Amino acid sequence: MTRRYRNLIGRITDPRTMEAALRLTARGKRLSPGFLEFKEFSALNLAELARDMAAGTYEAGQPNEFYIFDPKRRLISALPFRDRIAQQALCLVVAPIFDRALLPRAFACRVGKGTHAGVRLVQADLRHEAAGGPVYFLKTDFSRYFASIQRDVLWRLIEAKISCRATLRLIEAMIPRTGIGLPIGSLTSQIFANVYTGATLDRHLQQTLGERLWYRYMDDLVVLGRSPAHLRDLKVEIERYSRETLGLRFSKWSVAPASRGINFLGYRIWATHKLLRRDSVVRARRKIAAYRAAGDRKRLERFIGSWLGHASHADARNLIRSLGLEGRGS
Repeated sequence: MTRRYRNLIGRITDPRTMEAALRLTARGKRLSPGFLEFKEFSALNLAELARDMAAGTYEAGQPNEFYIFDPKRRLISALPFRDRIAQQALCLVVAPIFDRALLPRAFACRVGKGTHAGVRLVQADLRHEAAGGPVYFLKTDFSRYFASIQRDVLWRLIEAKISCRATLRLIEAMIPRTGIGLPIGSLTSQIFANVYTGATLDRHLQQTLGERLWYRYMDDLVVLGRSPAHLRDLKVEIERYSRETLGLRFSKWSVAPASRGINFLGYRIWATHKLLRRDSVVRARRKIAAYRAAGDRKRLERFIGSWLGHASHADARNLIRSLGLEGRGS
């Protein structure tokens, strides 16, 4: 991370950027009170928001906090509609800057990447490596990833790329410089949480340790190798680096033969095929049964469409038939 970007605030608060941010934020929210209130005087509201962002007087509103259980308990912070527009405008400009600092094997929150791209690359590499003999994998998961991010470390990464003072003030209004943790549910948290390990651990793994077959999606990491002993030693080094440099700790880890299948990004992956993870199937059965029992056709159809899209990337024909969904479009 060498080049630093100046004079970004004009691009962030440009009317075209703000209007694009409004359109993106409004997707799926056009009946929400926040959108309807903002839309009534959208031109004036956008102009006022842009002025506050450029002048350094922008202040984030109070988020609505609630818990979800999918699959584990998480605290979600939902920002007011106005603040989501501000974050979207910021990220439209700065996200590509930080994306260029990430390595190709990081798949979270990036255009052209995502879960299915990650799964495809894991399987392609498994097929290639399996021709040369047994393959093993290291799988790690960080404990309370978002809540453990050291903001002073993150800010050093931010300032290594951005020197525009007005943009830094805007980011600081969204992410304070001191303390620990980023809220789950905001766009800036997704972008900067990805940078947190992408600009540090990923580079240590590939450039310092020389690993080439690794795959990361936010806090989930998989590494392929020929030797279980090597992968266990690698786990010790990753754990040491993450603890000392980033303040992160593992919640769990494992080293196993790839012939058992690799649990990653909602799938269990082999060189020859891939299946949906068992806990994902259990949750899907429960949701479909609950929506059917409640007669909630709209939510049922929406969930089925989304889930079938996910299932279509696995060998799931028999499963889809068992759920009575055969012939349904995704």
